[in-house]
Order: sequence, then C-alpha cells, then structure tokens
Amino acid sequence: WGKMPPMPPADPTDPSARIDDLRQQLNRHNRLYHVDAAPEISDQEYDALLRELADLEAAHPQLITSDSPTQRVGGEPIEGFQTIAHTVPMLSIDNTYDEPELRAWGDRVSKGLSGDDLFGAAVRYVCEPKVDGVAISLRYENKKLVRALTRGDGRQGDDVTSNIRTIRAVPLVLDGDAPAILEVRGEVFMRHASFAAMNQKREETGLLVFANPRNATAGSLKQLDPRETAKRDLHFYAHGRGEIEPEMCDTHTDLLTYFRGWGLPVSPAVRTVDSIDEVWAYIEQFDTERSQQGYPIDGVVVKLDRYDQQAELGQTSKAPRWCIAYKYAPEQAMTKLLAVDWQVGKTGKLTPRATMEPVFVAGTTVKHATLHNFGEIQRKDIRIGDTVVIEKAGEIIPQVVEVKKDQRTEESQPIQPPTVCPVCNTPVEIERDADEKETIRACPNPECPAQFREKLIHFVGRNQMDIDGVGEKLIDQLLEANLVHHFADLYQLTADQLANLDRMGEKSAENAVAGIAASKHRGMARVLGSLGIRHIGGATARALAMQFADVHALMTADEEALSQVLDVGPIVAAGLSQYLASDRGRATVSALAACDVDLTSHEYGQVASAADSPFTGKTIVLTGTLEQFTRPQLKEKLQAMGAKVSGSVSKKTDLVIAGAEAGSKLAKAESLGVEVWDEQQLLDALEE
Repeated sequence: WGKMPPMPPADPTDPSARIDDLRQQLNRHNRLYHVDAAPEISDQEYDALLRELADLEAAHPQLITSDSPTQRVGGEPIEGFQTIAHTVPMLSIDNTYDEPELRAWGDRVSKGLSGDDLFGAAVRYVCEPKVDGVAISLRYENKKLVRALTRGDGRQGDDVTSNIRTIRAVPLVLDGDAPAILEVRGEVFMRHASFAAMNQKREETGLLVFANPRNATAGSLKQLDPRETAKRDLHFYAHGRGEIEPEMCDTHTDLLTYFRGWGLPVSPAVRTVDSIDEVWAYIEQFDTERSQQGYPIDGVVVKLDRYDQQAELGQTSKAPRWCIAYKYAPEQAMTKLLAVDWQVGKTGKLTPRATMEPVFVAGTTVKHATLHNFGEIQRKDIRIGDTVVIEKAGEIIPQVVEVKKDQRTEESQPIQPPTVCPVCNTPVEIERDADEKETIRACPNPECPAQFREKLIHFVGRNQMDIDGVGEKLIDQLLEANLVHHFADLYQLTADQLANLDRMGEKSAENAVAGIAASKHRGMARVLGSLGIRHIGGATARALAMQFADVHALMTADEEALSQVLDVGPIVAAGLSQYLASDRGRATVSALAACDVDLTSHEYGQVASAADSPFTGKTIVLTGTLEQFTRPQLKEKLQAMGAKVSGSVSKKTDLVIAGAEAGSKLAKAESLGVEVWDEQQLLDALEE
C-alpha cells in the first residue's frame, strides 16, 4: 500500500478546515505508528496535535463528530455490559503440541481436499503468531466502527465498544474502499513493558497486581468506565473475519493485505507458505524470535489460505478443520515445595494445592500449583520439602511436573492425604481405576459448605445462569450473612438485603436483583448445566433439553431413555437418574419451580436422538434466501442435529437446501446430481 503521504496544510483562519486537517493528521500518524510501524513524530508531538484539536472542538462544539480522535474516550461510566449474539460464531481452535500431530493434521487436510477437481491447486498455509490476549470482534458499517464484542461463549459476547474505542490501534473509521459490512476478528493484548509498568504502579499505590498480561487485558476491557480503560496501554492485531458484505477476496493472505490497506494493524510476523514442511520450519524459527516481539505469544496459528478449501473442510461442533494452533512447550522453573492443603470443589472432589517458594515462570510469580490428586502424588513420589519443577498448563494453571529426587534431603516428608473433608469432617470416599490406583478423593456430603460455595459460583457464571451483578465476592458475603443456603434462596433476595452488605450500594443491589430475576427465563438446559451435577455440563444439558420437553419429562425418564440421547452414555445416564431421584435433587427442582424459574426446554424438538435425526452425518449446503430462518440460525440447528454444513457444493455434498434466488451453488448441485430440497421439504423434515 506504500507509505502515506503527508497532509497539505489547512487554512489556519478557518476552524472547520483546521479541525479537519488535525483529524486527518492524527489518523495518518496513528496508522503510521500502528499499521506501518513507521512513525514520523514523537508521542509528545502527537499529544500536542490532539490537545489542539480538543481545544478547537471545545470552542466549536457544533463541529464535533463521533469519529473524531478526541472521542475515543467520552461519555459517562456504564452500568453493565449488554450480551449480543455474534453474526458469525467465534469458534475455538484445536491445539497441537508436537511435530507429528501437526503433520498428521496436514495429512488430514490433504486427504479432505483430494479427489475433487475444485481443488487442483496446491495447498497453501498462513502462519500467524498466536497472541496471548483477548479475542474480539469489531463490526464496521460503511467504514465506521459500530460495535465491538468479546468472544464470550462463541455464540454471544459482551458489548465492549466504549472500551475498544479507547485503543489507538483500532481505527474508528476505515481507509480506502472497505466493504459496507466488515466484521474483523482479532486479539487485544498488552505489551510486556506496559504490563510491568502498570503492575509496578499498582503495587506502589497498594492495589492488587495482575497475574499476567492476558488477565490485565481482560480486566481492562471489562472496566465500566472507559476512561480507566484508556489508561491501560492496550494494542490490537487483526487476524480473521466474521460477516463481510460484499465479499472482497478468495484467500486469507489477500484479506490481511486488505486489512492493512483499510488501516487495521496485522502482525508483521505473518507468513504464507506452500507446504507443511515450511509450516514446521516457520514454527521452529519463530520460537527463537517470539521473545523479541515484546508481547505475549504462546504459539503459532496455522490456517488454510484459500477460503473455498476452508469451506470444503468445514468444522466440527467446536472448531474448524482448516485451522490448528501449535502451542510451544510451556516454560518451566524449579522451586521448593513448602506445604500442601486440600480444596473442595463443587462436586466434592478434593484437590491438593501446593504452596511453594515464590518463583517467576511464564511472565508471573508463582507460589501455588495443583497436584491434581493423591494418586498423582503417589505416582510422582512428591514430598513436602522436595525441589520440584513447575510449569503452567496452557500457560495458565501452574502444576508440578517433576521431582528432583537427587536433591531430596532427610527433611522431606511424605504428604498425608485427608481421611475426612477438611471443611465438614465427613469421611471421604475414594475412587480407583482398573489398576487400583487412586483417581478421586471426595467429600460425599451434599450439604458441605465448601461444595455449596463452589456450586453457587458455578451456578451464577456466564456460561451457566449468567447472572449479572452476582460474582464470587458477593456470594461470599451472602454466605457469611446466612442469606443463601440453597440455589432457590438467590431468587428470594431483595435489594434492601443486598444494599446492607459491604461495598454494595443501592444501585448495585438493584442491578443484582434484576440480574437474578432475568435468569429465571434461561430454560431447563441452562438450569440443568448449572447445578453442578457430575458429568452434566452445558453441552450435555442442551442435548437432554432437545429430547425432553420439561423437567417433569426428564425426571420420569428411565436410564435407558436417558442413554439414548446424543452425548449421554450409560455412566452419565446412571448418575443423572440417581440425582433426579434423590431427595436432594427433587428438593432442588421443586424449590426452583416454586420461585418461577423456567424449567421447560427451549431446545425441545431440535434433535430427538442420533437415530431419529434425518441429517446425522450428512454434508449440507445452504443457498438462497429462506423465509423461516436466517442462514446462521439454520446452520446452527442442522449442526445440532448431527449435520456438517459446508460453504461449497462438491461430490461429497449429500444435500443442498435452496431458498429464493439460489444461484451458482444450486446449478452446481444439479450438474453433480446432488439432492436438492426447497424450504417446504426442510420444514416437513424438521416437523417429523
């Protein structure tokens, strides 16, 4: 795109012209710094231009526009974040940790594309640094930034537009001939130097320091006052796409080139290569360079370059098949194990936690690590007083991976496992594997206070009942004040009760009560996945809700009927059946129903079972305009019913669903003899 030319001088006697000139200068220098990496002025000179613009706009407020550089931080603090559905889901990416797994993925890619005349050209890959930050989706309409959403659960995220606007690397208005609708996926991150400086300042002022740059970034984006976010030195790199209308290019390489031309920063370390051998060579080379980049990088993301090939490979329910993340080996460090305490989880599982001499590893100082279970302690022969090697699993959770037995002294003492729950003194239960090795040590008491605390934290979480205004600190206060003893007690709380708690003002109390009331309408799947029932997470709960119309139907089903549901096997069915038949389970359901919590299924009928779905295992292509569904809605529904939804028609396609004004895809299907349905045939099949 070339270097940006300097702007011609404006008439200094015309405030409108000078304001326009300053805005263009500031946008130009912003791009030179963040996109072209070729700054021409110092930060002080940039700030002087910004101050002059702010003074002029203050003198002539009628000339202020929303896309002015002065408006990156503006307005009053907000009360909370609105959750909004993504136009195109933000899927996670499968990980690999070694060369053989990477090459095996490359083989699967080649086999998935072979034998089809649509893909005669060689496979090319794009290698991108995997920035360890916070995923974000930016939506531009007519070149202006209108919305920024966090990834959330992949289907919906929080609207953090006000905070994203404070990041200078994010253009408020795009350059060039950008499409009418452009959703840019990327990563917000904090540089190591900025993170260290911020933590030092927080420590000097008596504030808690952040654990790592990613946590600091996430916390910055969830500030209710954008002026606070503006104080954090956040950056942004674009690396993907959501909705684009009209489509502009056929390859990811071309898209990144367009991004740069539109003023969106892209990592300069991105490379396009022609083979999996070259992918591995890039990964090895970049491992020696990533520490010099100045920001946290934990791997390399590898993508197929061509979008038609991406569409052909499609995706699983969790991740695209055309993309993989190679994760570098975690950094390790040695320290001394000082003590072990046992923590009680929401299902009663006791997890040993090590306390160690503080040690710096993977960007943070660590003094605690998980030891997983007592069986793992026995297998590794870990003792108090030992010198141990720790690393961060996924560079997040510290764990002990090795004991330096050659450095063991006579002072080392075996770790004694608890025989009773450390909180309620109930005798523990022990589970063992087929080789009689211990796998789980758990408290069986469902009334254990520690279990209930963890269950409550889980219950109110974003991916469960998603109760705004209720978090871990408030739950601790509720328990301490004896206001909550069961899940249903949450729905009896009043704003007056909450306002009397520490650090809870009247407005915060009202917001929390409103958040609790809103959660009543989530439906059976969300409730079921929130109760902390062993083996029943969100995905399994949704699968059950697709089969059973309400909680009564679920509670009267036998184990055989439960085990017929997709993703529910005999062990899960037995555990769920036992819970629902227990006094505790029945009391929980009755109490929630008495509080008017919706226990009907919002997903009922989307899929009955693997055997009953007419779409299981089929590759389906959607084309044209449908009256009853948007394309994302239908895609999600078909995937939930076991289908693979592809973006292009080939010999591997089983079915094409064609709406009004279907074009080339319909013609391709007819030429290949692929079965084609209209919308009425689809509706008939769904009804059956």
